[in-house]
Order: sequence, then C-alpha cells, then structure tokens
Amino acid sequence: MIKDYSGSFISVKSRNRIRTTKRKSNAASKELFHISTLMWKTIGAMLLLTLVFGISSTIWFGVQVQAALDQIGSHSKINTQMKYKKELLVTQRDLMLTRGHVEAAVQKLGLRSPAKNQIRFH
Repeated sequence: MIKDYSGSFISVKSRNRIRTTKRKSNAASKELFHISTLMWKTIGAMLLLTLVFGISSTIWFGVQVQAALDQIGSHSKINTQMKYKKELLVTQRDLMLTRGHVEAAVQKLGLRSPAKNQIRFH
C-alpha cells in the first residue's frame, strides 16, 4: 500500500528554493501507538478480572470484619459474666476468712490450739 505524504509537507518559497517542513500529523501518532484487537481484548479481560477480584475481596473483607465484631461481642458477654463470678468468689472468700466463720469451723471440726512443743519455726 502506498502512503500519501502530500498533506504532511508545506512548500515555502524563498530565494528560488523550495523548503519543506514536516507538519505534525495525527496519523503519525496513531501509528506509534497502534494497538491490535488482541491487545484490546487482553486489556479488557485484565480490567474485568481486576474488577471482579476487587469486588469479591471487598465482600470477603466485609464478612471477615462482621465475624470479628460478632466474636468481640460474644467475648464481651463472657468477660462480663466472668467478672460477676469473680466478684462473687471474692465476696465468698472474704466471708470465709472472717474470724467468726473460722471459729465456727474450728468448733464444728473439733480442733484446738497447738501445744507449745508442737509449734516449729524453720
């Protein structure tokens, strides 16, 4: 195929000589970046896959965040229950360590104070 270059040059007359200057043309820039149909299909497929991957990863991340928040909520309930049980156990321990409770347990079990020769210090 023969290309037509007649539109890309301008003739300028000076001193009986013809100077030619090259004009910038859109045709030249189009040829530099000539992209085939296969390339367009490849770029389109890559964009489509990127879009699908982006949307699916966003949905997956949202599900993971929701699961983590649910787990934190359940752990918070368990934590509240365990704090309540701890308070109850501390109260029971303080009650058991009172002098009156210890003396009642001593009488119930029939215990008495140790003799002088039974006490040893290490």
